[in-house]
Formats: sequence, structure tokens, C-alpha cells
Amino acid sequence: MTLIDLGELRDEPDRDLPPPRPPRAVGRPLRVALALVFLVATVAGAAPVSERVSVVVPARLGAEAFLDDDRLYVVEPAEGEPEGTVEVRAYTLPERAPADDAPPVPVWRSRVPAAGRFWQVQTGPGVVLFSVTGDRDDGQTVALDAGTGHERWRQPGYPWWDPTGVLLIQTGGEEGGVVRSVDPASGQALWSVPTPREGATYSVRSGLGGPIVLAFPGGRIEVRELRSGALQHAADLRLDEPAGHTMVTHDLLLVVRPRAGVVTAYGLDGLRLRWEARLPLVEHVQDCGELLCAHRGNGGFSAVDPATGAVRWIGQRWFGVLSAQGGRLLAVAPGPVGDRFGVLDAATGRQVADLGTWQLMPWFADDRLLAVRPAAAGGGLVVAHLDVAAGRARVLDVLRDASGDCRGDADTVSCRLRTGEFGAWRYGG
Repeated sequence: MTLIDLGELRDEPDRDLPPPRPPRAVGRPLRVALALVFLVATVAGAAPVSERVSVVVPARLGAEAFLDDDRLYVVEPAEGEPEGTVEVRAYTLPERAPADDAPPVPVWRSRVPAAGRFWQVQTGPGVVLFSVTGDRDDGQTVALDAGTGHERWRQPGYPWWDPTGVLLIQTGGEEGGVVRSVDPASGQALWSVPTPREGATYSVRSGLGGPIVLAFPGGRIEVRELRSGALQHAADLRLDEPAGHTMVTHDLLLVVRPRAGVVTAYGLDGLRLRWEARLPLVEHVQDCGELLCAHRGNGGFSAVDPATGAVRWIGQRWFGVLSAQGGRLLAVAPGPVGDRFGVLDAATGRQVADLGTWQLMPWFADDRLLAVRPAAAGGGLVVAHLDVAAGRARVLDVLRDASGDCRGDADTVSCRLRTGEFGAWRYGG
């Protein structure tokens, strides 16, 4: 394996260097948990960790790399195969620095026909799920055997793993779609139900899967049990306006009506009205830890008590909130050379830390927030862990050979190198 020259490690000064900013991902409610989210922030100072292991993985033009658990998956167009066929290679990332310069050997490689772009990987019991998005359909899920790379099954739709291990796959379309529970080993559907055009939303309670909620045009709401798909509650809420946003959080179904400037909360157990709040210019509502954040179309948001609907405070200068950790919120506001971020006290809305210009790596769960920005001198990228609860960023590394396309997972970062290959860095301690 080849070691990468990481260069000198030090904390970078806070400069407003605009990193490349891909468009933020949007999608149906079930996809929100899957879609890539991008943001930026700044270093508040800390020493980089002392232990790291690095490896270079070969790749050709058009390749993409994905991290999951202790593996790096490289997906690139397959040579000598029909257009649309890709080669997937799985590499196990070392826990210790290699003793020589031998190139890494893939655990397996597999040729996969797939008309579309691979954009996400998720590992489950014995399988690796690849999400493929295309121009003409609603995407595909391709399941490869985790040990051999052989294809087990594929089917339309995008996957979501419930924290308890239930696998859901959802399709959609203008006329509606289907959400189904799937056996990961075989791809066999265990149950399925039709969904509205907007898709299904779901709830996670203390790390456990809650019910699935379907909001149909006109106001019919269905609450279904996660493991069986059985109907638990149903009601006709007789909405006089199409819901601009529906979400499930804090054991509530929230219905947002932008034209009326009203948010209505119903309890999931029985779909009984809990409260209604008038929030002018509200466009959508999101979970903000112990609060709800109601975002306005002209900027700013209101922090709302989920028990009563009362407004606790208003984030006037902030565009919105992107993460909640340890009683604090990571908020974003437009800046002169890119978005700027601050850490707010969730109880009062008071700013407790000023964060500046980073690009957060794509993530699919509430794990560590890893971010990069251009190094102030010498080229490459600075990597940091954005600690919202502590109100600072801990510098992990200065990757002198990295050029972009970075992803993070737990204690590992991968980035494209200037040579076109991919580098992977594991951090201990």
C-alpha cells in the first residue's frame, strides 16, 4: 500500500476561502434521510490527532468512492463492457500503517449493469446496498453480497434502514408509489402499501423505529406499523389547502399550510389535534433536537415548543438550522463569500460560537460532522470534526494531496487526490 504525504499538521487560521459548493439535495420525505446534505463552517482551534493510517486506492476517470464501516468502495466504468456497466471494487481499510508500498488488493470486484449514477452505499446483514439514480426512473437499489460482491437482487426504489434492522424501499411518481418492507437477503417483499405522490414519512423514537405515516391528497392520513405495515390509525383531516410540508417528529404529525401561515400538530396515537400555531411565511418545519424549527420563505426561523406550539425565540439573522447536538444548534446564514455558520444555545437562541467557511462532507446519519476547506498555504484540504455541542471544530489533518470529492464515515475520510486516485485516512484516538 502507498502512503500519502500529509504534509505539516497545524491549525489553519480562519480565512474566508470559498470551497466548491455543490447544490443541496432535496427529495421526498423518506429520501431526506438518504439524500446528501452539504454545508460549511470554521475552525475554533484544537490540535490534530496524533495517529492516522493512510492508503491510496487506484481509480480511473469517472470513478467515485464510497465509505461504509471499514470499507472503501470504488465504482467506475468497466473496461471492455457495454455502456452502463460499472466495476465495483471493495477495499478493507487497514487499522495500522502498511509495512511496504504494495498497492491495496480489493477484497472482491464485481461487474454491475446499472443505467444511472451510484450515489450512496449502505451496509446491512450480509449485503451491501447501492442506490442508483437515473433520468428516466425513480432509481434502483442493487444488493451485492458483502463477502463476494455477487449480485443478490435488484429492484426499483431507494432504500432506508430502520435503526432496528427493518429495510424499507420506496418508489414514487406523479400518480403515487409504493413503500415496501424487504428481506435484505433475498429482496423478497414482506409487505407493501401504496403511497401518495409525496411518499411516506417515518418516525424514529429513541433509536427505535416508529410508525410510517402516509398523507394523501385531500387530507386522508394513515399511520402504519413499521414491521407489518398494518394500519394503526386513519383519519380524514379535510385539509382545505395542499400541505406544503408534512413531517413526523416528537410523536407528532405536523401539517404545514404556507398560504395560511399555519402549522397544525396531530398526535400519532389516534391522530387527534394537539395544537395549531400561526407562523407567518412558514414554508417547512424540521426537528431541532428538543425543539421544532419553522423556517420562513424570506429567511429566518422560529424555535417552537413541540408540546404547545408556542414560539420560544426567533432566529432572525439565520437562514435555518442544520444540526442539533447537546442542547445546541448549528445555524446557517448567507455570507459575503459563502454561507457562514454559528452555534446557538437551543434554550435561548443566543449565539455561543461563530463558525465560518467549511464544506461538510455528505452524511446519512447523525454521526460526527466532518468538514473540509482549502488549506491556507501549501495546497490541499484541511479536515476537521465540527463539534456542535462544544461549539468548536477539532482539526484532524491537512491533506496536502487531496483535491476534493471528500466523504466521511465514523473515523475515516476519503478524498480524490490530484493524481485522480482516491486517498483514505483512518484516525485513531
